[in-house]
Amino acid sequence: MPREVAAAEVAARVLGASTEHPSGAHGTMSLIYPDGRRAALEEATLGEVEDLLLAHLLRESDVQWTAPACWWWQVVINDVRRLPRVREIFPVAARMCEAHDVPSPGHLPAALIAAVPDLHWLVHTGPAQLLGHPDSPGRPATVTLRPGPAAGRGMSSVVPSLRDSLAGGPAARALRALRQRSGATERQLYLTVGWTGLSPEAFDALVRAAGVPPVPPPEQDRLSHLWLAPVLGRTVFLWSRRDGWSRHEPYG
Repeated sequence: MPREVAAAEVAARVLGASTEHPSGAHGTMSLIYPDGRRAALEEATLGEVEDLLLAHLLRESDVQWTAPACWWWQVVINDVRRLPRVREIFPVAARMCEAHDVPSPGHLPAALIAAVPDLHWLVHTGPAQLLGHPDSPGRPATVTLRPGPAAGRGMSSVVPSLRDSLAGGPAARALRALRQRSGATERQLYLTVGWTGLSPEAFDALVRAAGVPPVPPPEQDRLSHLWLAPVLGRTVFLWSRRDGWSRHEPYG
């Protein structure tokens, strides 16, 4: 349960609390404040997050994608909004490069690039840079983020995109579980946000934009804290009824 463990660890770091997560007991995470107050914590995952390891969720390693062929590949994301499509076509692009013994899609024959729409898009729009290393076989691909500003409307896109996510799916199930928790003075929902968990613009804003969302999240009965933890970048966002939105960088 790496996402649940990461949620408790990150929340505890930000709030100055300790964690309580009984071995083998799913959905019973709690935070204990120094004064003895207890916060119930539930984690839910929005969108695709691959099989992320605890080390990445705590930012002790890069995101890893399964190697599509033999080489080690580095993937540097330029446009966060295009990440889902990059993830989809990466295996095909990597295999074609290895078959032609070239280190990146831009080195493939021009006729092949023109004939394959996904390759043409990848090479000519530049949403990511792919670099293969034939001398390091068998390693998972590593995915990193090129620094840069957010596109679009910035933080104003986050809360509207969040509404649908809270209305159903994993987040709604976690909210129901929180309402049933007893003996806690706070109820906190921690959302691990994958690259398809919110709109492309909202995910891009969480990863790159400055500031915090300008409006509170949709009202949820008995919810005291809401966390947004995108799987890229180093920022975690926290909303509380008392303090509103804040941003934190809890990773070592």
